Amino acid sequence: MIKQQNIKGNARSRRDSRRKVKQEVFAKANPMLVGRKYDVDTSPVEIECKPGYEPTPIKFVAQDAVWQRKEYKRQLERAAIVYGNEFGHKPLESGMCLPDVALYSAGHRSSKSVTAR
Repeated sequence: MIKQQNIKGNARSRRDSRRKVKQEVFAKANPMLVGRKYDVDTSPVEIECKPGYEPTPIKFVAQDAVWQRKEYKRQLERAAIVYGNEFGHKPLESGMCLPDVALYSAGHRSSKSVTAR
């Protein structure tokens, strides 16, 4: 256990102590306005179901989850198609980016010395 030390109070501690005294005086004068105004019912709670209610079988819950996953995948595919049509992004026909890519490769330079520019 930590020993309580006598520390000189600061403005906050003095304010808190004054507030605590005021609250205690008010609580003694008005006991009905302070604290809990109701009795706690500690009886066990029973769940009441509406008449005719039957819980959904787990099989249908699982089927619904699978359907939602498939529908989400379809929506992503649709969005990709719409995006491609909207902005005109078409896949490249070949693997080459430049028609003269061999011209710019390192082995076909006219100068053999490479300088840093």
